[in-house]
Amino acid sequence: MSLARELPVYSPLSVGALGSGLRALLGGGSGARARVEDLIRRDYAPSGLLLTDSGTSALAVALLGVAAKSEQSPVALPAYCCYDIATAADTAGLPVLLYDLDPATLGPDWASLDRALARGARAVVVAHLFGVPVDLDRAREACTKARAVLVEDAAQGAGGRWRDRRLGATGSLAILSFGRGKGLTGGGGGALLANDAAGLECLARAEERLGPPTPGLTSWLSSAAQWVLARRAVYGLPASLPFLGLGETRYRHPTPPGGIRAACAGILACSWALSEQENLARRERAARLCGRLEARTELRMPAVPAGGDAGFLRLPVVMGQRAAKEVSGLRDVGVMPGYPKALCDLPGFAERTIQTGEEFPGARSLARSLYTLPTHSRLSKASLTRIETWIERWSKAGASAVV
Repeated sequence: MSLARELPVYSPLSVGALGSGLRALLGGGSGARARVEDLIRRDYAPSGLLLTDSGTSALAVALLGVAAKSEQSPVALPAYCCYDIATAADTAGLPVLLYDLDPATLGPDWASLDRALARGARAVVVAHLFGVPVDLDRAREACTKARAVLVEDAAQGAGGRWRDRRLGATGSLAILSFGRGKGLTGGGGGALLANDAAGLECLARAEERLGPPTPGLTSWLSSAAQWVLARRAVYGLPASLPFLGLGETRYRHPTPPGGIRAACAGILACSWALSEQENLARRERAARLCGRLEARTELRMPAVPAGGDAGFLRLPVVMGQRAAKEVSGLRDVGVMPGYPKALCDLPGFAERTIQTGEEFPGARSLARSLYTLPTHSRLSKASLTRIETWIERWSKAGASAVV
């Protein structure tokens, strides 16, 4: 059996970063945490920040900070997104209102968001899915009008910008994630940023909800394994083992949020510089694929709003029914389905959301038809060409393709 298989997404690591993580693990991590804070301040210029053990924890404590101000008012979440957003809401224990998404942009269906705000949502989470920015001007305008806090989930936003600022620098509160598949990695960890006075007020209340950091030996070992396996020649082995769940989307049960682990901070402090070159590589490959996708009715890339610059952690493509049936033959080159269920249909979570009678057609359509193409620097020329050839087989009329 060949072990060669493309990674769906890649976050650059180096031996030096692993060494930095090991030194932080053994030394307590205070110096590494300080370096990470300095890097965040340099690139995002937040008014305040907290380092957390994951992006999920960062969002959970953000919502806890908002809840202390809004007395358990509902939070509005996108009905289609990473399941970790549901985990964060469950950790905070807040009432949840869902709003629909527009498949043409992956951003909010604005009428649906307005309805969620009218029903009492006092915080709105918007997510830059796969690195495609949400129209933050319009989101902030809607929140300001309703006196709600805008929480910008930039967990997938590495390399993306809005109005020439990094994704994560605009919302009253913003979430960063440094997990293994986020483009910029520490093998784990996250950050909560406050970007204005309202965000600072929430951040001050959130800080007391954060538990102490741990050394992070398991995180370091996982990162070392990631470094070994992040090669096309060997990735097929772990990808073929179902119990590892690589490439799968799973709901994770809440755990108490804590500070960033020492090992993760050490890795992140060193890998930060590596991410910039990777950001350029992703955009170059995405631009090449986007050129092939133009005018293909069966394969549609969501539009990037004016003012935004996508980071393209992965390239999202909404596929027609015939294309979606055939694309499974491209999994070995890193083409993967998106999230398989909308949050309105996620068992164990959907039942606790506030039922408003909305049908969420956009979110449910994305669960059926959204796929992502790899854009990372380790994608081989042969695999990139194979994806392009498959795209080219679809004519403007959506003629049948053969993998």
